[in-house]
Amino acid sequence: MSDPSDDIRGAVRRANDAWNSAFNRGDAAAVATLYTDNATVLPPTHAVVKGTDAIRDFWQGLITAGFKEHDIEMIDAEADGGLAFASGKWSANGPGDAGKVQRFEGTVVTILRRQGDASWKACLHTWN
Repeated sequence: MSDPSDDIRGAVRRANDAWNSAFNRGDAAAVATLYTDNATVLPPTHAVVKGTDAIRDFWQGLITAGFKEHDIEMIDAEADGGLAFASGKWSANGPGDAGKVQRFEGTVVTILRRQGDASWKACLHTWN
């Protein structure tokens, strides 16, 4: 019998891979589809970004600003019914001082909700 924690870790890994892929190809609309319709994104700027259109616009702003090569390294993931809790480390390259490329890094927490088709979408996403 398979360990349920292996299943959720695999599901979160696939969700992270899909997110990284969409962001790294500059497709903010595809990134937004990985969130529930009423999802909330809480960036470290203290903004509250809620809903598909606002989430798409938020990520488009970072893509347009030159952020790329985003990666998420999962630390852990756990599910309880239709919700999953995932933690990880993120990194990306973006514009730094004097126009030089800079590496940005931090930690990330995502809460995902199981969808009717058994996929998982983020309903709350925050990082530092």
